[in-house]
Amino acid sequence: MKIKGKEIVLIEWVDSHSGRGWQDLESLEASAVPLYCRSVGWLVKETEQCVVIVPHISGEKNGHILLQGCGDITIPKNAIVKEIRLTAD
Repeated sequence: MKIKGKEIVLIEWVDSHSGRGWQDLESLEASAVPLYCRSVGWLVKETEQCVVIVPHISGEKNGHILLQGCGDITIPKNAIVKEIRLTAD
């Protein structure tokens, strides 16, 4: 699916996270893994350092108004585990 040349992508990536208040150190050691995340959206920008995707776009079928996006996220490339370009039939 394309909106003015924009592709839809599924990005699998890892992120940092924190615990919930005071915890014993053994349980902290057991949870010492990055948070696994998945995000889907239109690829708005890609640089050597990051990708920017947005899951919500409006205005595509409303004449000559400016396309708008909501819910954008910038994901560092070094956090990306897998990227899949999605297509529509």
